[in-house]
Amino acid sequence: MPSVLSALPMATAVWLSVLPAAAPSREIDNVAAFARLYGVVRFFYPSDAAAELDWNRFAVLGVARVRLAGNPTELEAALQKLVAPLGPGLEIGARLPPPAAAVTGEPLVAWRYLGAGFSTMGGAYRAKRTHRAAPEPADGFVTLMQTVPAVAFRGKAIRLRAQARATATGASGGGALWLRVDRANQVMGFFDNMGNRPIREPEWRPYAVEGTVADDAEGVAFGVMAMGAATADFDGIELSVKGTTGGWEPVPIPDAGFEAPDGEKSGWFRTGPKNAAISRPTERAPQGARYVRFAPPAAGAADEELFPERSPSAGAHADVDLGSGLRARVPLALPDAQARPDPARQQGLDGLRAALAVVAGPSPRPGLDQRLADVVVAWSVFRHFYPYWAEAGVDWDSRLRPQLEIARAADTRTAQRDAMRSLVADVRDGHGFVGDTLDKTERAELPVGLAVIEGRLVVTSSAMPEAPVGAVVTTIDGARATARLARAMSLASGTTQWRRVAGIRPLMTGPKGATVRLGLDLGAGSREVTISYGTPTPPVKRPGPVAEMEPGVFYVDLTRAKMAEITPKLETLATARGLVFDVRGYPGDAGAGILPHLVDAPETDRWMHVAKIVGPFYETAGWLDLGWDVKPTSPRIAGKVVFLTDGGAISYAESVMGYVADRKLGTIVGGTTAGTNGNVASFVTPGGFSVGFTGMRVTRHDGRSPHHLAGVKPDVAVTPTLEGVRAGRDEVLERGLAIARVRSR
Repeated sequence: MPSVLSALPMATAVWLSVLPAAAPSREIDNVAAFARLYGVVRFFYPSDAAAELDWNRFAVLGVARVRLAGNPTELEAALQKLVAPLGPGLEIGARLPPPAAAVTGEPLVAWRYLGAGFSTMGGAYRAKRTHRAAPEPADGFVTLMQTVPAVAFRGKAIRLRAQARATATGASGGGALWLRVDRANQVMGFFDNMGNRPIREPEWRPYAVEGTVADDAEGVAFGVMAMGAATADFDGIELSVKGTTGGWEPVPIPDAGFEAPDGEKSGWFRTGPKNAAISRPTERAPQGARYVRFAPPAAGAADEELFPERSPSAGAHADVDLGSGLRARVPLALPDAQARPDPARQQGLDGLRAALAVVAGPSPRPGLDQRLADVVVAWSVFRHFYPYWAEAGVDWDSRLRPQLEIARAADTRTAQRDAMRSLVADVRDGHGFVGDTLDKTERAELPVGLAVIEGRLVVTSSAMPEAPVGAVVTTIDGARATARLARAMSLASGTTQWRRVAGIRPLMTGPKGATVRLGLDLGAGSREVTISYGTPTPPVKRPGPVAEMEPGVFYVDLTRAKMAEITPKLETLATARGLVFDVRGYPGDAGAGILPHLVDAPETDRWMHVAKIVGPFYETAGWLDLGWDVKPTSPRIAGKVVFLTDGGAISYAESVMGYVADRKLGTIVGGTTAGTNGNVASFVTPGGFSVGFTGMRVTRHDGRSPHHLAGVKPDVAVTPTLEGVRAGRDEVLERGLAIARVRSR
């Protein structure tokens, strides 16, 4: 990959080439100073020029320009040159003058964020500048979708194609095709929503998403969508599977060309916010007479401020210690006239845009500037928008230089992915993830399930007689299994109990068709087996989704049973003397669906909290407090109730378990839940790594006590044992049934 330096316009390249080479420690100090400035300017400097900038490319360009500065004076000049075209009031120096008194009668322009408003994931998050009527993004995304049964397509390649075009005014907006395979037991198989490559080209072009239908797939969902501040058009949808001869065979779907005048009754159904417009224009359709168009809300809707109770203040600014003896002053509010493009700065802005246009995108071998820019962007997002610093107990400022050092040494794409995973692990967030948008390797699972039992990696389910349940995995491809697990856990984020779960996942998945050698201790001898990635991991044996274990005592697995399956049996369950609900994993709709049959009074608990962010470093103007507002529904379950859970219960599972714990809906048996809940936010780094994190605070139902990193603790702690696994026992379920048999007095 060519360096950023070689890709820059000649004048910029010459300017950089005259700088003497800086020592590695000086380079890291320079980039750290840029990082501390970058996030404040990107997210809170409110000029029109800044709002329209490609900030990922700016991060790479900024690293390239500051990295080689040989002393603070050169660094100051490089930073000032970077930000000067964006608008007035941005000051950098060893000393800053006292802020001038600011009085203006003009409307003030300032950024306002409801949570991580730059993310396109999660409808709870929004971003807007005050007194700006430009169309704002729809909340999250809006989609038209269809579903088809998957039984006839199992084991086959599947493809979704369409003609599409899109224009976006924001860095994260665009259009996309999406394709999802739904496996048995509410497990998601293949999924691709083009999150790493959104459609942003204004001309009609063909696009495609391709994957594999799992052998146990039950359905295929697919559709088209628009994200953020974008207008996106689609036509000529084609779903097809690869036949025995290797050719693509179309799957009939209704209204594939969006020709039906009444789109709402054409086979497509809409999900997402209602404020985005969906129409079927007729001018110059690439196929047939019509196509479908997604458009942002009308401009008038954007005039509504996110939270008008906190108006911007004239002269509001942030003074930032950049390190290296430098400080920066960043205006947080600008009078309307100053926020608009300044003709005196136009030449500099044009030059900046020209330099950004030639910055290289993601590469299989990311260069040093791009690797460091990945850290600059990710560190900045977390610094200003992560809501759990108090709970995490992490000095994030002190982690900047070590994270930059790790990325500096990461000379392969795999190493850079791990560098980003290490950064996210520092955050201590179970929702934290890092995906590589360039990695198109088709991945598959091992036909064995693994879990950490008594500190060892143990087979807990198996479709292979030579790898029986209860076998201890001692080596993986010749390396000690405990060392492989420890490495995987070190790159996972969150609590210890969740990292045990998350750390096993990379050990159980690999390139489809590849093999892995497992050394096994069977308790009465050892063996080595070679296993291929390709067959879905079998689930751990449990009773049926809804089962009567003995007269009057029922078992309901909320991770497998759908509410439609439970509803006809509610009268029976309501009169049972004991019920055991299983939440060891991720529930389906029955998780929330069963709660109205357990609560005895309406509740208005507020346990989800989205920050109203008005300034850098998580300066807030209050919170948007939310809850589920569960109301009792008949029939009410009156018997002894037990819930089973463990460290694999995360997010929505913990929403359910939060009600159980705080509303005293039953006895909790097993282990502590993962300790992570709240809507996920995401962003993509300059190097093409997608990063996710929790963007809202979730507390206990009192609205104050922490849930993050605490989780829901069991009333009766039960930990599976190796002896129990080898004997085929479910010790957690056994204890739950024993409690359910005893009626409360």
